Amino acid sequence: MNLPRALRSGIRIEGEEVADLDYTGMFPRLAFLRLGIMEPPGGDLYAVSGLEGHRDGVKRMMNAFIFASSDKVRIPKDIKALLPKGATAGSVREAILKRYPKLEEAFGSGLGLSLMFDESRILVAVLLRLAERGIAALPMHDGLMVARSKVDVVRGIMEDVAEREVGFRLPVVLKDGAIVDSNPSLSSP
Repeated sequence: MNLPRALRSGIRIEGEEVADLDYTGMFPRLAFLRLGIMEPPGGDLYAVSGLEGHRDGVKRMMNAFIFASSDKVRIPKDIKALLPKGATAGSVREAILKRYPKLEEAFGSGLGLSLMFDESRILVAVLLRLAERGIAALPMHDGLMVARSKVDVVRGIMEDVAEREVGFRLPVVLKDGAIVDSNPSLSSP
């Protein structure tokens, strides 16, 4: 994970170029599931009106709100540059909740660590299933780097395991933005 992104393209598994598969929007989708919303919204959950072009900032703030144990959240210094000039934690929170009002229950609840456990449970189960099949994979946060020829098999395993663990087929994308999930309603970049 410490290898700079620009150098990751040089990684090979059994001499083959790798593909970086990722559960897209995993934390907010897990939060929706935890709140009893068994069909989380599709598409890019970090695309929020008024914050267009600031996806990374929205993603990091959404996670900050989910991890926070109170409503008193400030924009961390390293995230400030990822948001529009003049944005406040309150204005970002308001924009996110305008699109996803049901997330209000998760914000400030300290739910993040529990969701992090769900994420790790899913990834460990995926890695164990891949090991059983003799498929090498390198874990990266909420995704895996696998030999390019294994993308379809690994995507299916990732979706199956997520469904078994949390009751929902979390959408999987290639890190370069190419859609891998076969359900287009859930896999917009």
